[in-house]
Amino acid sequence: MLSISAIGHYTWIAVLAAEAQEATEQGLFSGTFADALWTVVTFVVLLLALSRLAWKPMLQRLKARELHIQQQIEAANDARQQALNLLDQYKQQRLEILKQANDEGRKRQEELLERANREIHAIKQEAQEDIQYARARALEQLWNEAGTMILSLSREVLGREVTQEDNKLLIRDAIEQIRQQSANSVQQQTDANQSP
Repeated sequence: MLSISAIGHYTWIAVLAAEAQEATEQGLFSGTFADALWTVVTFVVLLLALSRLAWKPMLQRLKARELHIQQQIEAANDARQQALNLLDQYKQQRLEILKQANDEGRKRQEELLERANREIHAIKQEAQEDIQYARARALEQLWNEAGTMILSLSREVLGREVTQEDNKLLIRDAIEQIRQQSANSVQQQTDANQSP
């Protein structure tokens, strides 16, 4: 191949030299058929040499570059689409996490409210039982003191002493009445508290 291009090159130089010499001797457009034929042959040889040595490789490189650029554009579009898909997935995950957190917070709040209500109810019931117990104890002490006072008064009024047996019997009856009254009172308050 190099020999054809070298021949073409030397031929071209020879033709140019001959034409230059003839141009100096004759006019620019004066020439023979052989000169025109050699010019056309030289032009065709030069055209073939350029097409094989310069234009084909240049076109191949340009096509390869165009293909490479097209592939890069497609890869960039694919990467962009993947990034958009990832962004959508992350948005969905974020929404799901927020929903789960809200649901769990609401559930935790309901559990805490329920536990607080149970504790309040237990404390209230315990306080009522303590109050009833304290009331029963106070009434029992009051009756004991009242019994002692009655014994003293009965001794003075009756002029005789009430026996210990009579005293215990009176006190037991009084205490039993107090217990029944306080038990009824506790039952009524418990029923009243459970009604609402």
